[in-house]
Amino acid sequence: MKEFKHLIIGLIFQLAWSMGTGHAADVIHYDLHIVPDFPSRTVNLTAAIQIDNAQLERHFVFGLNNAYDSVKVSAAASAVAVERKRGRIVVTVEQPARDLILTFKLNGLTGNSNDEGRAVVTDSSLFLLWSDRFYPIVYDDWATVATTIVLPDGFSAIAPGKMAHVLSGGDKTTYVFETGHPTVCFSVLADRRWIHTQRTINNIPMHTFLYPESQHFAEQILKSSAEILAFYADYYGPYGFDQFSFVTIEGINARRAFPGFIGYSPRYLEKEFTTTGHDAHETALLWWFYTLRGSGPGAFQWTEGFGDYAEFLYDEAFGKPIPSIFRYFREQYLNSKPSEDVAYHKLNGATPQKIVHGKYPWLMHLIRFVVGDEVFRNSMRLLFDRYRFRTFSMQEFIKTMEEGSGQSLQWWRKDWLQQKGAPAVAMRYDVGKSGDRFITTVILEQSDPPRYLPLEVGLETENDMRLEKILLTGKVVKRVFKTDKKPKRVILDPNRWLLAKKKTVTP
Repeated sequence: MKEFKHLIIGLIFQLAWSMGTGHAADVIHYDLHIVPDFPSRTVNLTAAIQIDNAQLERHFVFGLNNAYDSVKVSAAASAVAVERKRGRIVVTVEQPARDLILTFKLNGLTGNSNDEGRAVVTDSSLFLLWSDRFYPIVYDDWATVATTIVLPDGFSAIAPGKMAHVLSGGDKTTYVFETGHPTVCFSVLADRRWIHTQRTINNIPMHTFLYPESQHFAEQILKSSAEILAFYADYYGPYGFDQFSFVTIEGINARRAFPGFIGYSPRYLEKEFTTTGHDAHETALLWWFYTLRGSGPGAFQWTEGFGDYAEFLYDEAFGKPIPSIFRYFREQYLNSKPSEDVAYHKLNGATPQKIVHGKYPWLMHLIRFVVGDEVFRNSMRLLFDRYRFRTFSMQEFIKTMEEGSGQSLQWWRKDWLQQKGAPAVAMRYDVGKSGDRFITTVILEQSDPPRYLPLEVGLETENDMRLEKILLTGKVVKRVFKTDKKPKRVILDPNRWLLAKKKTVTP
């Protein structure tokens, strides 16, 4: 859940690129050539960026790490001017061309990752993280990428795409990776301690690169990840990467998603795979960040919150409990003051997790509960088909969900997305008898201002739980239910998904 700690910075670059070019300039391909120098703990990187510059823009803004000591930029048949400032680089081309290639030659990048606190280069590993801006990055522009990494013998490497070539010479090995699909936010890792295991499952090449102490999880990871990939592909749309890999990484806090692979610290891997036994959370981000994601202020966070719901869907489908951490965040959110809530367009990397993970996945469930399971699923497929390998605004999300469901979601926007805090709902009930049947009267009252509030009530008898859907659109609603057996109790929100403070007055 740490993915987007520094993405308020990324949003600034995203807006800068958009404002500077009006999206007329499209990055279509990267060639990265990476040569780490392990004795000096530095990185030499050449990045050739191919740009479709239809409107002959002259100014281009990229995110770039300040730790590079040497930065040189060139373009064919044109002089360029460069300005570096606060983690970004602005390149101005004197003679713009429709088909433009900017070539960056970078050297340096010593010290620690900004996002994880571990060293970028150690004796035994390389950690080039997209959010550290190790290459000239445009955060919301999907492109193909070819990555060449030159490493001392004994290292293994992983990068976006699949391995196209391995060349050995002297005491060095050169790895070449190429993507068959556009991707975004590249990361490159290398380590000399990994043990490699490979399988092909459901026509997807699957790999683990694990430290010796984690290697006993390899088969469990491959089996469970194949099941999760198949579920998400069926629910959202095709897997958007050339292969799937799962790696262990020293020095990171917990776990992260990358384009086509998942990284865990050994400690967190041990914890997660001896408890839940799988990773559905980070794997969901292969769809909800690297295949598409939201755009605009706050989008990195609400996209992750929506992506959390993918894990709920998987857990439900396979009879697994929703991870307790999400229920914990939901309870924290419900117990917080409305003034502590943050509007969706003001979310950022410092927003408390109780808002990102305690509100937004449950808002997704609210839509599904109202429109129905199959309609929700079809709407998700429409979203992922329409915005595959690009971004969408919140307005475009709502419009697509309305189109997919054939229903207006303005109630969701007005009463839930744009409202701060959670409503309160009180339930009173009474059980009587009429002839051979039992009559249960349920009265529900919600706080002001009334919201469009769908919920469930459970009538629990000795051997059964009967669920009844109730919609509150005003302050008070009364419902009467008949049962053959006497309810032992009536439960408000028995499945514990309602984003509301609850109170039940028993008879």
